[in-house]
Amino acid sequence: MLAANLHRFAFEQNLTLEAVALAAGISLERLQAICAGEFDPDLDLVHRIAHAVGVTSSELLAEPNYN
Repeated sequence: MLAANLHRFAFEQNLTLEAVALAAGISLERLQAICAGEFDPDLDLVHRIAHAVGVTSSELLAEPNYN
């Protein structure tokens, strides 16, 4: 869920994953690991990533809406 939403919200904001990682204060490699399911972020990190793409943590973690 997080990865799909992150990619969608980043795309909507015209942000690269590198820009999201920078805004969230993490490395691109860490963000890629989160997207790949290799690292589970804590709530603080989820909040920082959500803020970087302009949404709430709840929106970032919600079931993707593909409609």
